[in-house]
Amino acid sequence: MNDQMKLDVIPGKAQFRPDETFTFRLRWSGEPLSEEAVYRWVVYEEHRLVRQGEGGFHKGIDGWEEARIELPPISEGSGAYGLFVTAASDNGAEFRAETAFDVADHWREAPRYGFLSDFEPEEAGHLEDVAFMNRHHINLVQFYDWMYRHDRLLADEEEFVDPLGRRISFPVVREKIAALRDSGIASIAYAAIYGSLPDYAGQHPDQLLYQNDGRPLSLGNYFYIMDISEDSDWTKHIIGEFVNAIEGMEFDGLQLDQYGFPKKAIRRRGKHTEVVLLKELYPRFIDLVRAAVTERFGEDRVGLIFNNVSNYPAHTTAASSQDVMYVEVWDPAFRLRDLKQIIDNGRKWSNKQIVLAAYLPAFHPDHPDVPEHAEIGAVVALAAIFASGGYQILLGEQGNLLADPYFPKYGTASGRFKASLKRYYDFIVMYRNLLYDLALDDVSMAYSGGINTEVVFAKEGVSFSPQGDNGTVWTIIKEKPGYMIIHLINLIGLSNEVWHQAKTHAPPPLQDVEIKVENWEDAEGVYWASPDGDSIRPISLDYGAVPKGEGEGLFTRFTIPRLDVWTMAVVKLKQGVPAATFYSDADA
Repeated sequence: MNDQMKLDVIPGKAQFRPDETFTFRLRWSGEPLSEEAVYRWVVYEEHRLVRQGEGGFHKGIDGWEEARIELPPISEGSGAYGLFVTAASDNGAEFRAETAFDVADHWREAPRYGFLSDFEPEEAGHLEDVAFMNRHHINLVQFYDWMYRHDRLLADEEEFVDPLGRRISFPVVREKIAALRDSGIASIAYAAIYGSLPDYAGQHPDQLLYQNDGRPLSLGNYFYIMDISEDSDWTKHIIGEFVNAIEGMEFDGLQLDQYGFPKKAIRRRGKHTEVVLLKELYPRFIDLVRAAVTERFGEDRVGLIFNNVSNYPAHTTAASSQDVMYVEVWDPAFRLRDLKQIIDNGRKWSNKQIVLAAYLPAFHPDHPDVPEHAEIGAVVALAAIFASGGYQILLGEQGNLLADPYFPKYGTASGRFKASLKRYYDFIVMYRNLLYDLALDDVSMAYSGGINTEVVFAKEGVSFSPQGDNGTVWTIIKEKPGYMIIHLINLIGLSNEVWHQAKTHAPPPLQDVEIKVENWEDAEGVYWASPDGDSIRPISLDYGAVPKGEGEGLFTRFTIPRLDVWTMAVVKLKQGVPAATFYSDADA
């Protein structure tokens, strides 16, 4: 009977705003509970208990026994928390449920990006995908290929067939926008910046970009590449289309897309021709869009995201007026450590949050890999991205995940994998400030490996590397005032190091990994957490001082009980308090 019983907790919104009341729906299914049955809950901010309470259930309209938890704001401004609930059945068995929630002024602080791509008329009234994204804390959603055509976004009719033969209903699009907004989720309209269909291109040859052989540039001789120079008539036209689309559909932002080519091209103005560099045109185009939407809708009303295909030209677009850095990752950036380098550079160049479009073709509906192998590869890729401080646009339509740059070719996820995904997304929400704080300083290559001895790892028969070498435990170390954060990613026994490939075997779990840290400030505590177990709850660790070497000072030593794929250890420091006060007994 216990297998049929379930306790579940669902946040009221994907992300809350400051001063909002936090709401959660608690649901119990299975044997009816007695009237005296209670649940108990606790809220943690990182490792600190900040709220606790209890309550009773009532019968819901769907037969589930329910309760509603309401919490006033915990602190002013932004914050990130975990909610953990326990309840007992009448036979004494205890059940647990957990979720995470966070607070932000704007989604750009924590851009957990999702997608929608199915807008046919039959989708009307089906909002299960919105509920799925709310449960997984997706706080902005790209509406992929929602429009009439790339060079004219709004249609005269409410229902139509798009250029690739898909049926689209604008009432369905609007319904999903409204439902997402009710859940605290922003709606972002896909908007190609330079794609036109052949009829428009043929009528406007001066708005095209050309190859070095004089022929117009195009994608498959169907989507033509247009001139986005500031003085181009195309630029004026398409920005006007963007503004009209936001106004007509009430989108919250634009996903500005390019196709990854050309890097250079030739523009034509009458008899005059000149070479243009797209790395120079993109940033200016982004800023022109920003100026137009600000003039029409006001400051900070419309979000902008630009697609740096193959990470190009992230070094020039970083300073433009986009809200986050978005990178579509392609080979030759194929190794897991390449993902970290992209994230590191993006954060350094832009001082913004980084979102990767890192598609997982092992889930492709036309040529899927063995589901278990695909899922192992996906979990390792997620660990690499999240531990490095990046986000990934992955989850969305029908509760599934991106497998292809053409979003309607999304892949399916098994129930087992969806449970893993929920824990991973809960984890990055609860520990947001330890993963995504832009003040974090990555000291991995300076503190560990090689000649470095500030952080030392030990486990018999196991190699540790800050470079993400296959067959090792990848160590990522970050600091910010009052914290040292250590990530361990298990790459032992993987069949390959390619982030977008399936893995035939999961890495073997490791027990009792010893870590020794040279910290110069007094330690307040040490704890660990992982998205790979039954709970993301932080667990305190015993720690103590041991000699580093003859006349070399002291280490703080502790042991991580288990490493499956990704484990995070946190050394909480008393900022500015010298470690000598803690080690006074050891020094005596």
